[in-house]
Amino acid sequence: MRVERETVRKLKVVRVDNGGEYRGQFEEYCRSKGIRLEYTVSKTPELNMLAKRMNRTIMERVRSMLAHAKLTKTFWAEALMTTTYVINISRSSPLDEYIPQRVWTGKVISYRDLKVFDCLAYVHIAKDKRGKIDPKTQPCIFFGYGNDEFDYRLWNLTEKKVI
Repeated sequence: MRVERETVRKLKVVRVDNGGEYRGQFEEYCRSKGIRLEYTVSKTPELNMLAKRMNRTIMERVRSMLAHAKLTKTFWAEALMTTTYVINISRSSPLDEYIPQRVWTGKVISYRDLKVFDCLAYVHIAKDKRGKIDPKTQPCIFFGYGNDEFDYRLWNLTEKKVI
């Protein structure tokens, strides 16, 4: 699990609402890893108000990004990943204006490499993959950030796939 890989702590408990989306495979996975699931009381959204509000905020941002970029719903996951990345590197009032990513990793956050969702980006084509007079770059659309530093997720306009 990512939580355990990034920290020295073992995930022990996950608190979820009783809506049903955390049943089945998720329950089995948690059980197999020794993670206890705690469920809120059914039909009591007030017990899960902060999480519900954050989910609504995230989905509003996803819809806005897709609309601005004039993209179809098929790209919702890319917009979601970018939205959560930006939230995690932004100041947070529940954390007394600290930045969640900095609190989690202890690393200083840089905004130098931030890009606009759906902006034009160019990927270098390796010398062995092109001819002498072929273009050295390929146009792509920026979709988000990968797991590594300086790792971007791009939509290859020619091949119609994420790289």
